Amino acid sequence: MYTPKLFNNDDITKAISFMKKFSFATIITSYNGKPIATHLPFVITERNGEIILTSHFSKSNNHSKKIQFEEILVIFTEPHAYISPKLYDKKENVPTWNYVSEHT
Repeated sequence: MYTPKLFNNDDITKAISFMKKFSFATIITSYNGKPIATHLPFVITERNGEIILTSHFSKSNNHSKKIQFEEILVIFTEPHAYISPKLYDKKENVPTWNYVSEHT
């Protein structure tokens, strides 16, 4: 994901705080070249300078069998809102979506 330098977060404490506040996230891997995503609640802890994410797949969810050998992306996201061009001073502005997310 492209993140402008102004919005980049290198503070692990802020990242953990955000993930704890918005702990329902999407875990993404791939299988046979196709993306797989599952939405799960997470418990976030820090141990020895590393972020530890703990969650639980349903026994019937085949995604749980695929994550052992794959790279994993977990996206925590909230809050978000549509930003209308009417809110800007210039008519040339376009609509956008304002959001906060943490990719781990």
